[in-house]
Amino acid sequence: MKAIDYGLEPNVTGFEEAVNLSYLDGKREGISEGKKDGKKEGIEDTAKNLIELGFEDEIISKATKLDLKTIKKLRNE
Repeated sequence: MKAIDYGLEPNVTGFEEAVNLSYLDGKREGISEGKKDGKKEGIEDTAKNLIELGFEDEIISKATKLDLKTIKKLRNE
């Protein structure tokens, strides 16, 4: 992609364009990682709530798609 594809100034040097694109790629990657971390945290919070409600590990695993090892770890926190 070119800088102009990101809405950046079209009259930048190759170096400036490379810096801008690297920054934007890093920012996009950071946002993606943040979303993954947030989703994982939300699933673990749901599992903890199900634990508190007395659900069995196998049911929690089916509901959250977490493996039993992770659920046992959450149970012991």
